[in-house]
Amino acid sequence: MDIKNVTVAGGGVLGSQIAFQSAYCGFNVTVWLRSEGSVGRAKPKFERLRTIYLNTLEAMKTNPQAYCRGLAPSPDMSVEEIDQLKARADAALNNITFTLSYEDAARDCDLVIEAIAENPEEKIAFYTELAKHLPEKTIIATNSSTMLPSAFAQYTGRPEKY
Repeated sequence: MDIKNVTVAGGGVLGSQIAFQSAYCGFNVTVWLRSEGSVGRAKPKFERLRTIYLNTLEAMKTNPQAYCRGLAPSPDMSVEEIDQLKARADAALNNITFTLSYEDAARDCDLVIEAIAENPEEKIAFYTELAKHLPEKTIIATNSSTMLPSAFAQYTGRPEKY
């Protein structure tokens, strides 16, 4: 399967990092959030990540110790190549769509990465509603670090793709 469209559910610390890195790597990214308040709290996180990427890449021009594997393919890059990566970081922020809609989050989605709060009821409610809107092709992953994914597979509508 060729993954192009990624939806990240959640815009907290981990969700924002996953979404921004995905956009930086060239994926079309939609971030699903629960409320306008969540959108307002998430957007500054994305701007902060953009600034971190830009500052790190700029530092790589003069300091080999600043190299970051997730941002650049090699520590030995020209100034021009680094500037291209900086442009990519700027574009990443502009290419992220925020939505409160399950339908919009699921539309033509190839991969969903769930990164919402570690609350079983909220995860079940999210998966149950999202399942109504997902195309058959969509793969679902979780970023949960404290809960077993198998506890939620049945709610995804596609346990074999979770």
